[in-house]
Amino acid sequence: MLSLMLLVAGEAFGAGKVAVIVNSSNGQGVTLADIKSIYSDQMVAWQNGNKIDVYNLPPDDVNREVFARKVLSVSAQDAAAAESNRRITNSARNPQEVKRDKLVASIVSRTPGAIGYVPVGEVEGKIGIRVVMTLE
Repeated sequence: MLSLMLLVAGEAFGAGKVAVIVNSSNGQGVTLADIKSIYSDQMVAWQNGNKIDVYNLPPDDVNREVFARKVLSVSAQDAAAAESNRRITNSARNPQEVKRDKLVASIVSRTPGAIGYVPVGEVEGKIGIRVVMTLE
């Protein structure tokens, strides 16, 4: 219920367009299936063998709800619970970091192997970021 209220509130305030971003030095094509595999902890390295640094927004962020529904087909709370379960059971192959949107954009711009997602407005004019997909 809270997730639905956050989603509705976010849409009322213009939230809802989410940019999936990687560092601009990463020239690899990234598909929706790749993003799902990365955030489901199934894909842990880029094609060149470099480790993927995965960044998430907090579970109560409306943009995480958009991302989780569009990419993972679950709620943000369910996605966070699955990640937490992987950590608790020591089965997380590539633990995800949770940061606020401005920090995610900044970290991805400075980290060659990073992937994250942020509101579209956070990537405008940012150097070091490449948008691989936009979700609505």
